[in-house]
Amino acid sequence: MSEADIRRVGPPQAIQRVREGTYLVQVPLSAAPSADWRRLFYETQQDVPKDFPTRAIEISGSLLRFRSDAASVEGRIPLLDKWVERANQKEAAMAGRSEEQRQRRDDLARERQELEALNTAWAKL
Repeated sequence: MSEADIRRVGPPQAIQRVREGTYLVQVPLSAAPSADWRRLFYETQQDVPKDFPTRAIEISGSLLRFRSDAASVEGRIPLLDKWVERANQKEAAMAGRSEEQRQRRDDLARERQELEALNTAWAKL
């Protein structure tokens, strides 16, 4: 895990009773995730339980919020941790690809400049 990775930095907290036995629970994160990270969090998960899809989780600033009965929270936190880590991994992989693409573009630009310089020098031959 790199220093830039998003991570859970505290325990879940019940912040509101939604209805009898169901609560709005929030989990603090180390930072507010980027738009790409959010997309990866929602879209790249595996083995998502039908009763707790990633889309049921709201990302608001540096908080994850979801509705849950009290008995299910303990089992959902390890899932959240796993999904956060997977989003971090996917974002890191994307950054690597972006860096490779930037390097390729830079290489092509240098090659074009080199060819233009040669062609300019040879134009009068």
